[in-house]
Amino acid sequence: MKYFSSNKIWLSAVISIGLILPISEKKPSDLNGISPAYVKEWSFQESVFSKRAAYEEKEKLKYKNEVKKQIRKIAYRYQTNFEKSKLELVSEHIFEYSQKYGYDPLFLTALIITESSFNNRAKSHQGAIGLMQILPATGSALATETQMAWRGKKTLYDPEVNIALGAFYLNKLLKRFQDLRLALEAYNHGPTQLKQFLKRGIRPKKYSNKVYKNYNMIKARSI
Repeated sequence: MKYFSSNKIWLSAVISIGLILPISEKKPSDLNGISPAYVKEWSFQESVFSKRAAYEEKEKLKYKNEVKKQIRKIAYRYQTNFEKSKLELVSEHIFEYSQKYGYDPLFLTALIITESSFNNRAKSHQGAIGLMQILPATGSALATETQMAWRGKKTLYDPEVNIALGAFYLNKLLKRFQDLRLALEAYNHGPTQLKQFLKRGIRPKKYSNKVYKNYNMIKARSI
């Protein structure tokens, strides 16, 4: 997916102009005695970069809105218990925490599909709760690490908290195992269990393959 493909020629021209103009880094506060030509160039460059910044912000907002819309469309395919207004917030949280930890928002969406199919009330046989299926003991520890308020296992039914802790946990596992597929397997099996598998020369793939299958599927639908 590419959301920043339009107006490339115009943007390249803006960048070129910014590189060519022989203007100091900071415009003097007192222009008395400064050449009118340089004053004009300063004003022109300020205008150009102001427009460039506005353009980039507009494109970022466009990208964000399009991705959030895709996430909502994906969630609607499942038996989600969210109202429309609540699902808007869920898409916002997915986008926010994906950006925070450097994930494609659709990847985090795929992980949520794999874990709970967007059922916020989901609870596994092992006791994992919510969108990203976090065990209460794990959630409590992660909440302490992230300095989030913890009010017992009911906290995990809050979509924002669940997504925030799940994204943080995956990032923590990625730093530990230095491999996103292994991080996914650790997310599913637990890091201790995964370490035991690896010691025996076993590298689990079933869960990470499932996440990537969902990820590739929703990416293909979004093209």
